[in-house]
Amino acid sequence: MLRYRRRARGTGACVKVTFVRHGANAFTGTARLVARTDVPLSELGVRQAEALAARLAGRPFDAVWTSPLQRCRDTALAIGTAIGVAPRIDGRLVECDLGKLEGLAFADLPKGPGSFRERWQRRPGTTRFPGGETLAECGARGWQVLNELYDRHPDGHVIVVSHMFAIQGVLTRIFQLKPGQFRTFAIDVASLTTVQLAVGGFRVLQLNDVAHLEALPPAPTVTPSALPARRG
Repeated sequence: MLRYRRRARGTGACVKVTFVRHGANAFTGTARLVARTDVPLSELGVRQAEALAARLAGRPFDAVWTSPLQRCRDTALAIGTAIGVAPRIDGRLVECDLGKLEGLAFADLPKGPGSFRERWQRRPGTTRFPGGETLAECGARGWQVLNELYDRHPDGHVIVVSHMFAIQGVLTRIFQLKPGQFRTFAIDVASLTTVQLAVGGFRVLQLNDVAHLEALPPAPTVTPSALPARRG
């Protein structure tokens, strides 16, 4: 499953990774494509980060890794303060690079044969954002992080604070799905998803858990539920 096969085969090591999507921000729930714009948490997002921290407080974690964007760093700081672990910033956990589409509304993009919108609808996981990257490349960055965490924290439990596309992308790698199947995973704001990784396989322990948000107002949006249409 992971790269470190020889060493892990002898030790039987495994690592648990809890993926945390950052709290809500001013663009959550809008039609804008916002990925690398460095916006802070909204008032609701701050409360969500506090709820995450309260949920995880007192549990033993070995490390907290986070995307460098402010909404992730602030979420990670709230969690890290609660569990007594200083967050580590890693640029590989940043959101997918949308290139020239950053800040635009998907509904306003040109339609028709050969357009990005048409290509994205056919091959969303491997279609490159103009001037940016693909979902598959975004997932590959996260996969590199997982291998490093496996090496650094055998039999440990690590929190990774990141973004929707970035988490969906790495989950498709873990589940050995096609990149275009990233929509299989709902990753809502301030959610918890935990996977245990070892040589030869994985176990899903928690998926898109938002029970800690029940006392808060609902987030303006959730991960789109629609999956690619099945043919035949």
